[in-house]
Amino acid sequence: MESRISPMARELMITIRRFRHRGKKNHSGPMAGRKQSEGMLLMVLRSQVDDGEPGIMVSELGRILDVTSPTVTQLIKGLEADGLVVRGTDPSDRRAVRITLTDEGVRVTYSFIEEMESMIGGLTDYLGEQDTRMLVQLLNRAHDYFVLREAREDGESGQDRGAGAPDKGERPL
Repeated sequence: MESRISPMARELMITIRRFRHRGKKNHSGPMAGRKQSEGMLLMVLRSQVDDGEPGIMVSELGRILDVTSPTVTQLIKGLEADGLVVRGTDPSDRRAVRITLTDEGVRVTYSFIEEMESMIGGLTDYLGEQDTRMLVQLLNRAHDYFVLREAREDGESGQDRGAGAPDKGERPL
């Protein structure tokens, strides 16, 4: 079967695939052996829940991470077993469960953030300011393309997948 994509599109696809295979490296330090999704959940908890607050509901975590509640629940089970998060009751609704970080969870989260900042800072240093700006612009344009494509597909199928919803990727965690 002959390919229907251009040589340039094929080169882009191969390059993107290289990143996927590169991402298999395990984290070091307190994040060793953890999934990136666990790190993202910890970062969301750290950014969304202030000290002393009752925590965040599983459904809200799922909305922010753009995953289902059962997926969040599975992540929480592992993090809870390792003493990084705790479940608590909602003061206004005893049936509702809220998730917060433990002190150890806060420590691990900061370690994960430092690791991410070091990696991105190293890439920025490696690329230099001009190429980093170009990469940011190109990634933003690529994001816009996929948003427009999804909106067009939703329009064709008659579905609306949360038009006007805030972009979860806009604010760094």
